[in-house]
Amino acid sequence: MKVTLVNNLKRKNEFPISSIILLVLGIFLTFNSNGVLSFAFIFLGCLITLFGIYKFIKYYQIKAQFHYDDPLIMLSAVTSTLVGLLTIFLASFITNAIQIITGIWLISTGIMKFSTSLNYKTYSFNKYLLNLLMAILFIIFGIYSIFADNIVLMIFGIFIMIYAITNLVNYFINLKR
Repeated sequence: MKVTLVNNLKRKNEFPISSIILLVLGIFLTFNSNGVLSFAFIFLGCLITLFGIYKFIKYYQIKAQFHYDDPLIMLSAVTSTLVGLLTIFLASFITNAIQIITGIWLISTGIMKFSTSLNYKTYSFNKYLLNLLMAILFIIFGIYSIFADNIVLMIFGIFIMIYAITNLVNYFINLKR
């Protein structure tokens, strides 16, 4: 059996830029989740619109070069451009819809957990309390998601921040070795 040692010296000198980017993303998701989601839809809409414009250019290049009309390319160009522009202009509406759907989903999950907790009331008091607590948390998170910010994205942002901070701490600990 052959054992190979990997030189970690090169990795040690590389600064973890990805961790800093994740930390910034986590901060934005935690403190402005709706803004990040709206920006993501605007960015996506710009990409789709640019793809549609590219398809228009391709259509006219093919038409000029080969004297050939390809209706599929034109249809793709028009559709992409319209979908992209709609995504840009409706980014706020889409973000609010996702926020409300997330809130309704959390509230309905909380109600289901509450009914489950009632079944455990006679069997196990610990399971009853745990399910009751989870039901209350889900309902509160759902109400918060509907009226304030998307709590799911906020929690995701917190996890991203914890991951990024852990990576940065490990980087600086390994630097001292």
